[in-house]
Amino acid sequence: MRKFFKWSILVLITIVILCWLFVYFVASGINEATTYTEKDFFNYHSLTDKDIEKAPRISNDYYFESHPGDGYAPSNTIIFRGVSDVGALRAYLTKLGYTKQKGGSKAAEIWTKPEQINSDLFYLRFDATTGEAELTKELNN
Repeated sequence: MRKFFKWSILVLITIVILCWLFVYFVASGINEATTYTEKDFFNYHSLTDKDIEKAPRISNDYYFESHPGDGYAPSNTIIFRGVSDVGALRAYLTKLGYTKQKGGSKAAEIWTKPEQINSDLFYLRFDATTGEAELTKELNN
C-alpha cells in the first residue's frame, strides 16, 4: 500500500509539471513569430529550416524569423542588413533547383520548383535604398 501511494504521488507530480509546461508554452506565445540569431542555440537549431540555415551569408548583420503558420503556411526567414547585392542568394536558389517565376510581385521575387506540384516557395525581397534583404521559405508540404 505504501508503494502504491508513493507511485501515485510521483505520477501526480509529473502530470502537474507537464500541465504547467503546456500552459506555459501556450501562454508564452508559441504560436507567434519568433525572432532570433544564430547565437540563440535552441531556437536556431529547432526553428531554422535547413535551406535557410545553409543560405549564403551576404552580410555579417543578419537574424532569423520563424512563423509557425497558424492559419497559413509556416515560413522561415533570414534577414540581412547592409546588403548591396543579392546575386549569391539567387545563385543559391538556382542550385537548389528553384526557378524565378515571371511576373510575380514588385515587392518580392517568387521562386518555385516547376516540376513539383505544391512545392515549397521562396520569396526574395531586396530594398537597395535601405540595404535590407530577406529570403523567406514558405513550407507548402
